[in-house]
Amino acid sequence: MRRGKPHPSLTDFRLCKEFSWTPLQLARQPAKTIEEFIVILNEVDRQTEEEMKKTERGVRHVR
Repeated sequence: MRRGKPHPSLTDFRLCKEFSWTPLQLARQPAKTIEEFIVILNEVDRQTEEEMKKTERGVRHVR
């Protein structure tokens, strides 16, 4: 299930956390770089979610 777009502050926080940037360093990044990194983070999230679902299905079959 997909939720709506996160609040911009949450996106900023995550980018700073994931890439060890300060808010000032984040603000200095080109918009294209930020867009690319958000796409990457979203894809990593999607893959992680898929793996969790596979694991969950596997656990159900074992029981």
